[in-house]
Amino acid sequence: MSDATAEIKKLEDRRFQAMIDGDFNTLDTLLGDGLIYTHSTGQSDTRAEYIAQCKNGKFKYTKIERPIETIQVYGDTVVVTGHTRMDVISDGKPKVLNSRYTDVWIRSPKGWQMVVWQSTPIPAPPA
Repeated sequence: MSDATAEIKKLEDRRFQAMIDGDFNTLDTLLGDGLIYTHSTGQSDTRAEYIAQCKNGKFKYTKIERPIETIQVYGDTVVVTGHTRMDVISDGKPKVLNSRYTDVWIRSPKGWQMVVWQSTPIPAPPA
């Protein structure tokens, strides 16, 4: 595992834990100014919109699992793909999100920051 791969793995762990903990200072540090956060619903938020919605309780993450995660390093850009299962309270209603995701990190003067999140729901198997 390269140094960048190990560092991004730790930052991903930290970011997901900050989402669960409501640690907005950590999110503020890890999310880049130009972040585009595209939810599995297709809704897309800027960094400021996403953090504000987490702060006001629109999204409250209670559990996040990442059974599959691949980290690919391309110099000062890292692409992370994987599978996530999130227990979230969205608009006051509990939901389980089962999704594939892609996120992109860049190394900037502020250090590594995530600048893209895109998730796609995995349909439930047919009954």
